[in-house]
Amino acid sequence: AIIDAFQQNNGQFNISDPRYLNTLKLFLTGVSPLEYAAHRGYAMAGRSLRGVGARVACQMQSIDELRHAQTQFHTISHFNKYFNGLHDPQHMHDRVWYLSVPKSYFEDAMSAGPFEFITAISFSFEYVLTNLLFMPFMSGAAYNGDMATVTFGFSAQSDESRHMTLGLEVVKFILEQDPDNVPIVQK
Repeated sequence: AIIDAFQQNNGQFNISDPRYLNTLKLFLTGVSPLEYAAHRGYAMAGRSLRGVGARVACQMQSIDELRHAQTQFHTISHFNKYFNGLHDPQHMHDRVWYLSVPKSYFEDAMSAGPFEFITAISFSFEYVLTNLLFMPFMSGAAYNGDMATVTFGFSAQSDESRHMTLGLEVVKFILEQDPDNVPIVQK
């Protein structure tokens, strides 16, 4: 609904600085494939865990991540009607240098076990994504008149806070199981 309202009001023409579009291209082509990878990873992790609470938490996070990816791809399809550089994010995902590190990180996390995945993504990556990327990006979007991105971003931000909590709970659980886990988690 947010993106549809943006489209109906030609919100792409309200952006105050054309350089912001380049930031949008970097953000959307960079983050969207990672959101989708997180969706897949949590769906797999949820199937691997025996406890009902952990399974449900992973499935809910998987749904959140899928919603984020779908909204971002919907945004890409809208901006692609007016601006170059957003036409093939999946192709770019495999070829853009700035994605090599997060792509490798997600591939490593997804090939590990469920606890490793949740720790790597919910505990580590969500903190980075939320605190260092989402908040400044939403401020930049507001500054440049992209209020649809701000509205969606703050909705996604509340999801990210919940995702960080899942990561903290998994770390807490791992530490409580065996004192020998402390140096492993610290490493």
